[in-house]
Order: sequence, then C-alpha cells, then structure tokens
Amino acid sequence: MASAHHSRKPSGRASLPRRTTKGPLDAVDDPSLASSRHSPLPQPPQDEASGSTAQQSANPQPSIQHAQQPSVQVGEPIKEERELSFLFDTSIYHPLSQLEVPGPFRKPFLPPPTNETSVARSLEQLDALLSQCEFLRAAHLAGSILTSGTVRPTDSKTVFRLLAVRYSCLELSGNLLLAAQEAKALEDLSSAFYYDDPNVDKAEDDEVLQPHRVPHHIMPFSLRLQALRLQSIGFSDPRRGVSTLYDTAFECREHLSTPSTTPEQRVLWTERLHEVSIWVVNALIEMGDLDCAARTLETIKPGNSEHRALWTSRMILVRIKMGDMAKAHKLMKDSEFTPEDKLALESLLAVADGRYKEASEALSKSEAKADPSMTALVKQNLAVAYLYQGEVPKAKSLLEELINDGHSFQTLTINLATIYDLTSDRSRDLKMSMISQIAGLQKDQGQSRAFVNADFKM
Repeated sequence: MASAHHSRKPSGRASLPRRTTKGPLDAVDDPSLASSRHSPLPQPPQDEASGSTAQQSANPQPSIQHAQQPSVQVGEPIKEERELSFLFDTSIYHPLSQLEVPGPFRKPFLPPPTNETSVARSLEQLDALLSQCEFLRAAHLAGSILTSGTVRPTDSKTVFRLLAVRYSCLELSGNLLLAAQEAKALEDLSSAFYYDDPNVDKAEDDEVLQPHRVPHHIMPFSLRLQALRLQSIGFSDPRRGVSTLYDTAFECREHLSTPSTTPEQRVLWTERLHEVSIWVVNALIEMGDLDCAARTLETIKPGNSEHRALWTSRMILVRIKMGDMAKAHKLMKDSEFTPEDKLALESLLAVADGRYKEASEALSKSEAKADPSMTALVKQNLAVAYLYQGEVPKAKSLLEELINDGHSFQTLTINLATIYDLTSDRSRDLKMSMISQIAGLQKDQGQSRAFVNADFKM
C-alpha cells in the first residue's frame, strides 16, 4: 500500500521471469560442495503443546531466534539505494491492544519516537524489549518507529530489521494473521525492484572476459523466507508459498553454479538451499499434504552420519503425524541416536501407539538422564503421558511442581490450564491463581516475559 508521497508506484514493478526449476530438493550438482552440502539444518522453535525437543525439528517456524538467527547476508552491498517510504504508511500497520494480555503482565506501550529521538536510541529501546521477551510491546514500538518519520526511506538495513522484528513479534504474541496482512504491503518479492543486478553496467566486451553474475536480492534471507510464508497466509494461497520457495531455491542454485561465487559463499548458499528445503516441507505440512511432505523430506536425506540423526527424527515425526507407525518404528529401529534422543522418540512413539504406561516409564528414565536445562520439558511430557494414562492427579501435581520451581514456558501453562478445565468447576480461579504466581515469581527472580490470555486458555 503506497503512501501519497511515494514517488515509485509499487504495483508497477516488473517481476522477474518465472524460472523453471527442478526444485530446492535436488542434490547440488557442484562437486566442490561435496564436503559441505549436508550442513546443519536450522533448529525451529517448538510449537506443539506436548512436544519434546525432537518434535521441534519437523515443523520449523520463523521467529526471533524467527526465533532463528538471521542468515548472514552475502554478495555485494546494495549498489542502488531503494526508496522504501511506501513501507512507512500508517495504514499498513494494525493498531495493537493489550486486552489479550493478562492484567499482571500488562505494561504501557512506549511512546512513539519524535523528530528529536535518534534512530539509534529507538533501536536500543527495541533491543531492551526483545531481551525481556516483551514481544507485543516490541511489535508496537517497531511499527511506531517505521511510521515516525525518523528512519530514512533509503536506509534499507534499518527498515528491514524493523520489519523482521515487527513480523516476528506479532507471531510470537499470537497475532500471526496481522503479520500476514502487513506482509502483503511488500508486494512481489521476486520483482526487479528488490534485486541489484551487477550485469547492468557491464559492457558487451566484458561478457567474454567476465562471467555472468547472479542478481542479488537486497532483503536479508531470513526475512525474505518469513515474508514469503506470511504472504501466502495473507493471500490465502498456500501453493503460492510453495512456488515462491521453489523460485528462491533456484536462485540459491544459480549462486552455487556461477564461477564468481567464492568458496565461503558456496558453503553459505548450500546451507540456504537446505534451509529452503525444510521450509518447503513445513509449507506442505501446513497445507495438510503430509504424503508429499514425507516424499520431499526423503529427497534431502543427508549422506553423512553427522546430520542424519536430526533428519531421521524429523522423518519419524512426519510419519507419526501421518499415522504411519510401521515406518516410524522401522526408522527408529534402523537409526542411531544418543540415549537421551532415543528415549524421547521412543516415548513419543509409545504415546502415538496408545502405550501410555510404556511412555511414562520411558520418560521417567529420560528425566533421570536428561540435561538439567531439559529436565523441565521432560517432566512436562511425563505429565502428559500420565494424563493420557488416566492418572490426572499425578499429572496435575507434576505440572504444578514445575510452576512452583519457576518454570512458565507456554506448553506448560497450556497443559496445566487444560487439566484445570478438565478437573474443576473453578478452573478460571485456578488459572488466575497460576497467573498471579508466575507474575510474582518473575518479579522475585528479576525475570520478565510477556504472556497472552491464550497461554492460559483464558
């Protein structure tokens, strides 16, 4: 949505020609990449209510770490400054409210920057909110900075950073649909507007002396993938999301095949190609096309053992989601895992099979051997196994014990709230008591984390 003062009409941008591609899931043909092609895949955030660490790997979502650290930008710096003032239009950004934030966690939004406020100061305030996990307030501030008039329209680095924070924080605060609508303002990310073409000023004689160079996308790679997914949601067209990911993968392959790509860049573009492949799998899962997702994941099986365990855990989880327990068990039997990962996956398989007693026994063993940082998650999964087994008081006691110990991650609060709904007519009072307890513990421990009503099923 362009503002009145914007000199370039976004809707008139020319799109790059549609590429034909074998897709992101084919092996990289460059033999020089043989040692680096199976680079580690990004670890996505957990989004299942009763998931273990292994469950995170099958369905990656973009976030602050989007929740994924931003990919390092390679290639040439932006040669031609872009006029991005069309992204400063106040009508793009939805007004945010704290009505969905429980009372004890509400804090006032920061005032928007003024002309006297430096961009650096505003970004410091934004970083402070992010460090405290104040995602809704950070999303509000990012939008305020974008519309304040303090950011130069040609400062693409700052604009893209603010957009990444805005989208990610909206997702993390439960406002995915708002982020999807706002991402539509970026319009066609494959248009020539978003590319620097290093071949434009090249003389005809140079074509013989210098090889063709691939046009360089000006947007950070992680933001680009995030925006493509959000746009597919915003336009209610999931197949669009898959096709644009395939185009992005073809671009990765172009960078890998051009002679001007340095060895360091080849390693990074190989990682990006694998990252896009995982995003394709995730998009197919979101579409409900699990069979295609499994076939797609099969095509990117690592050739070395170093990364095969992660791939196998992802495939097992996809098979469980499909209900194909026979293949899930076969993968489990034929693969090697660390003792901790093996116990976690075996417990998930047991739950999926309805063998809840075996699941609780496996998780009890896992709790004793788990890394201290993962003990709380293992205990929570054990409580879920108890719940499925019908031992509701034991599950409730275990989850309340975790709350008393100072833990308050989302799946824990949701699962305990679910038990309150199942076991008491005073579930709302019990949830409010849990909210007050968590708020008090955070204050005593000097910690800060934002919650929304959905975290407590309110």
